[in-house]
Amino acid sequence: MAESKYSKYIINPPHIQIMIKEGKMVVFDGLMLNHKQLGYNMTIGHQFVTKPFIGDNPCHTHNFDEFLAWYGGNPEDPDDFGAEVVLHLGPEKEEHIFTRPTMVYLPPFFPHGPLDITRVDSPIIQLEIMLVGEGGTRQPFFEEDKDKKNLIEMVDLSRPLSGGK
Repeated sequence: MAESKYSKYIINPPHIQIMIKEGKMVVFDGLMLNHKQLGYNMTIGHQFVTKPFIGDNPCHTHNFDEFLAWYGGNPEDPDDFGAEVVLHLGPEKEEHIFTRPTMVYLPPFFPHGPLDITRVDSPIIQLEIMLVGEGGTRQPFFEEDKDKKNLIEMVDLSRPLSGGK
C-alpha cells in the first residue's frame, strides 16, 4: 500500500514465535505488536492454538495490567470451544479450568501461572493484551523459581513485504 494521509494508522503485525529455551517448545506462534510498533503503552498478541502445550512458565507477577482471552475458532458458533485451558491464580496457585470462551484480567503484581493448554480438539484463538511500554517487569513469585527469569526466546518469522504495508 502506498503512503497516504492515514497510512500511519495501519500496522501489519509481525509473525512472532516464542519458545521455551530449554527443549525449544513453542508456546506462542502468532501475530504480535509491541509498544514500540504501536506508539502506545501496550503489547498485543494473537494466535491460533492447534495443539496442547505444557509451559515451563512458573507463577510470576509483573508491574502492568494484563488481559488473557481464549475463543473458539468456529466463525459459525462463538460458543464452540474445543479445548481445555488450565491457569493457576494467586499465591495459592488456585487452579482454574476453562472449557468455554473466557477472558481473564490480571492486575499488576497479581501472582499467576503456570498456564497450560491441556486439550485441543479444534483450533482456538488466544489473545494476550499487556498494558505496558518501556520498564515492564516479570518476576517469578516463589523463591524457588527466582532463577527462572529468561526462559523464553522470541523469533520474528515475518515474511518480507511485497509491494507495500
